[in-house]
Amino acid sequence: MFLFPLAYLASFFYAVTKLFKKQVDGFLIFVIIGLPIYINAMSVSFMYGFSRWIPLLQSFKELAVLGACLLVATQLKQIPVLHIIDKLIIGFFVYTLLYVIVPIGSYTIMAKLMALKNLSFFCLLYFIGRFCDKDQVNINKLFSFIVIVLLVATIVVFGERILNQHLHSFTGFSNYNFYFFNTDASGNYGLLWTFETESTAKRFGSIFSNPLEFASAIVLCLAIILALISSKKNTDITTPIQSKANTLETMGLIASFICIVLALSRAAFISYFLVIYIYGWIIGNKKIIHFFHIVVAVILIYVFFILEGDLYDFIMNTITFQNESSLGHVLEWLDGINAMATQPWGLGLGESGRVSMTNKNNTGGENQFIIIGVQVGVLAMALYIYIYFKLIKTGLQQLKITAGKEWKIMLAIVLIKIGMFVPMFTSYIDSYIYLSYCSWFLSGYMINHIHNRQSIAA
Repeated sequence: MFLFPLAYLASFFYAVTKLFKKQVDGFLIFVIIGLPIYINAMSVSFMYGFSRWIPLLQSFKELAVLGACLLVATQLKQIPVLHIIDKLIIGFFVYTLLYVIVPIGSYTIMAKLMALKNLSFFCLLYFIGRFCDKDQVNINKLFSFIVIVLLVATIVVFGERILNQHLHSFTGFSNYNFYFFNTDASGNYGLLWTFETESTAKRFGSIFSNPLEFASAIVLCLAIILALISSKKNTDITTPIQSKANTLETMGLIASFICIVLALSRAAFISYFLVIYIYGWIIGNKKIIHFFHIVVAVILIYVFFILEGDLYDFIMNTITFQNESSLGHVLEWLDGINAMATQPWGLGLGESGRVSMTNKNNTGGENQFIIIGVQVGVLAMALYIYIYFKLIKTGLQQLKITAGKEWKIMLAIVLIKIGMFVPMFTSYIDSYIYLSYCSWFLSGYMINHIHNRQSIAA
């Protein structure tokens, strides 16, 4: 178990060394290696008696971001010309920052700042990707590292499944959560309810913080693998897109399917196949599209006319929102929607999400958009949604006129954002630090390429 804190520390100090050498790629290595194991690194350190050091270890991820921001800022040679998405994200950050000052909400300034970090930290990650020296980033190498992390996670989840035992039962996970976040152990396995289904079947989280983050990370990795195996040689719109996987990528595809099954997250499972389907349309591969249609038809026939027993009940109860998990989501949504209808400008920072959950006084929740709306109002929620879909639209437009490495980046971001949309309705995706750091850095990196190309053309 000591390997978790050691790997976390090693990746952080590697990032620091690289940042002192004015190379941003070290920060990305920390994101890819250190953040998937973050919770296990913290809980194992706590289990070994290093509780006094935990706050410092927790701060390493923010320090790495601030260090990367400082590096990127010092490398700017002139005042940057802002893209429309840059302006929208700045607007979101400034708007939410105002809620720290205005007398809305019941929390202290410090608690509001913590809530602001949870809500708007993605803006810093975006701008690291947006203004970094893009030539310092070997995107194929970083994408390959993400696939390798998935393979490691697959080995671990295989071990969990064979032993029928959660890794988190041995890392001090529950004690760490209780000590630092006032979160009691729940469920039948002494962890949290997210580690099991309503029928008490075990969900496995592998090296990640929980099965839901694990499942979402699989969807992200699938999008990246599909971008890696695809290529477009020139910008001609009629150019056929080629797909060819090497050994690592093939192993990654197989591993991703195994992991998504073992994670048992319904939202991520839907997103997994949605990503494949959208990918088929983007590259114009009719075989993928037709195969997808056939598989869906076979599954529907099997479920509605052949399947019986607990699995049938589980699927139907999910569809009709009659099981405890689905009903719980609906109740949380209604609670949040009612709060937004009553207070459209928001209840204040911290009134929904992690801060309020720690204080056991949560309003709404389990939905990315509602958590934003409850805290800072309908306007901020609408702005966030607009930014999200603007990124997808921009990526889709650029796919038609780009080629080579840039095309891979556009494809990855489009598939990641599409893949994260469904899970955002049942969880707060930006609280999954690995997923948030990767997706928002790459979002900024995509606009970096677009703006650089447009500047050269002008």
